[in-house]
Amino acid sequence: MPRFQSYQNVFVMKWETVSSAIGHSAYALWNNGKKLITLVFNPSSNAARIEYAGEKRVFLIRDEGFRKNKTVLRNEYGIRIGHTGTENNENFIVVNNERYFYSIDNNEPVLTIYKESKDRPLAVCGLNINDTSLLSKAGVKRPVPEKALYSMLMSLCLYMFRPAEKLEYSF
Repeated sequence: MPRFQSYQNVFVMKWETVSSAIGHSAYALWNNGKKLITLVFNPSSNAARIEYAGEKRVFLIRDEGFRKNKTVLRNEYGIRIGHTGTENNENFIVVNNERYFYSIDNNEPVLTIYKESKDRPLAVCGLNINDTSLLSKAGVKRPVPEKALYSMLMSLCLYMFRPAEKLEYSF
């Protein structure tokens, strides 16, 4: 039994490859047999099309900065909604002005999102991804291309930490 299934009081999910079309990769996020998110990533445009809770969105993942050393997440209108970075040798993603740290265990592979400590994760996702385009960054092989991984991280954070539903007012 994989290690990521042993966490208690943690949102445990699994990313799986749904299909792959010419130049596109499609992934689904599952929890207890229920599909939560569908993600289609286009590596040529670095666009992620996400569908969750009846909502469809498009996000762009761009390298920005003086030496293109910062990965920035923008919505379909070009508005910056987040970015990634590293602090004290820990990777983080900022979405909706909230910082979440993440780590990837390449042995299983497992993606863990946490706020303060890896010992107290907010979410743990298995990565059952059948993607042959392994990237190597700083000698670390990843099961998915880096930009696709960022789109998965961003999708997961948007889904899990979305603001409370808007109240409907009647006049």
